[in-house]
This record gives sequence, structure tokens and C-alpha cells, in this order.
Amino acid sequence: MLKEKIDLRLDLQGKVCPYLTLETRLALKKMAPGEVLEIIADYYPARQTIPDLMENLGYPYELIDGGKPVFHFIIHKTLQLGKEVKPRV
Repeated sequence: MLKEKIDLRLDLQGKVCPYLTLETRLALKKMAPGEVLEIIADYYPARQTIPDLMENLGYPYELIDGGKPVFHFIIHKTLQLGKEVKPRV
């Protein structure tokens, strides 16, 4: 795993879907483009649901320690193509 600045870390261990995808979606909605989100989870199906969500939203991600009981997703919030981005005031 590269050492990079994590802007928001969500520890969702012990949580199951749809809670994981909902919390991930809500966190990303509040974040600015360029920020990095780390998700810590232990719910095995999230290894599929979080990547599916990222594909749907168009955000690049990396799964870290995918073969271990506790794993991490590093998600980069990027500008979404085709969507207007309003500047923060």
C-alpha cells in the first residue's frame, strides 16, 4: 500500500450491506474531488459490492489485504465526467 494522505477513514468492521455501501456513498458525497477515502471492513461480500459501487460512480479504488479477514479500500474521489461541479464558496 502506498503511503498517501487519507482525508477520511471509515471503520465499518462488523457492519453488513447495505450499510457498507450506503455509508461509503454518503461519505463520498460529502468529500471534495481529489480527496481520498479509506474503508476498513470485514464483511466478505463487500469485496464485491464496494467495487461495483465504485464502477457505478466512476471512482478509482484499490483493495488492500483482500485475502485477509480485515481489508481496506482506498478510494480516490475524482471529478465525475458529464456532471457539473459547483465551486465551493
